Amino acid sequence: MSFFEELRQERQQWWSRKDGARLRSYLDSLPEIEQAFEIRNARVCVGQSSSEEAKTAWIEAARNLIPWKKGPFQLFDQHIDAEWRSDLKWDRLAPHLGNLEGTEVLDIGCNNGYFLFRMAEHKVALAQGIDPVLPFAAQFELINRASGLNNIKFDLFGMEHVDQWQEKWDTIFHMGIVYHHRSPIHQLLAIRDALKPGGVAFIETIGIPGNDSVALFPQDRYARMGNVWFVPTLPCLINWAEKAKFINIEVIADSDLTSEEQRLTDWCPPPMQSLTDGLDPLDPSKTIEGHPAPRRFMIKIQKKGGQ
Repeated sequence: MSFFEELRQERQQWWSRKDGARLRSYLDSLPEIEQAFEIRNARVCVGQSSSEEAKTAWIEAARNLIPWKKGPFQLFDQHIDAEWRSDLKWDRLAPHLGNLEGTEVLDIGCNNGYFLFRMAEHKVALAQGIDPVLPFAAQFELINRASGLNNIKFDLFGMEHVDQWQEKWDTIFHMGIVYHHRSPIHQLLAIRDALKPGGVAFIETIGIPGNDSVALFPQDRYARMGNVWFVPTLPCLINWAEKAKFINIEVIADSDLTSEEQRLTDWCPPPMQSLTDGLDPLDPSKTIEGHPAPRRFMIKIQKKGGQ
């Protein structure tokens, strides 16, 4: 049995825990529906023409899985307006994707899989998402079961498992993850090793303004987030990629993060907190702790080799 087969079996036991059993109960009680999938108005739209009773049961299950952090989705005629307008991030990177048809793509820290569904539209052979968070896995399963897609997959793996893949993936997405882990360089090295020769990765992160290659190392919290280790300037992010021996580094985005892209909604309501809660109400150019407010950086990088 391979490393990932053993890990998958171990992680499946998580569903027997108290919270896992609750989430599983919402999914296992769902009635059969007619599956459908399309992208419409940037929404991942799934399910169609089922009975009103079945639709009600599925929408109620989706509500039981609140909060929804990534989206937008549409389940039948119900708009699931998530905290993040992930379609805006997708719009920034889409012109730089190239041809994904027939390729294998990994999305590290995929949350509920919004980007996986967007990749499916490009006829990938496989879009594999990994995220070791049960509520995200439950949201993905609900949407995917309504979609009928067979070229996307979710596993409860983490960043710490990526180095077990060697020259496996054509493209890797690493979106909003690098600052949540202790070592940015080790993450990039694992990504490099997991890519096929000539493969590309998209690295997206919060960042701070500045022309020097430096990173903020918050003493405590950053914008109320306790799991933030390094917040780089754009030159620092590029330097990390260069230190990890990537080539053809291309800056895709260097933009303000605004409440158009990240905000609370009915599908991610209080007591959850969002962008504005982490900013100084008197000076939104700073976080509540007095640090520079977050920007969003995205770079495209390539592994050496290939044709």
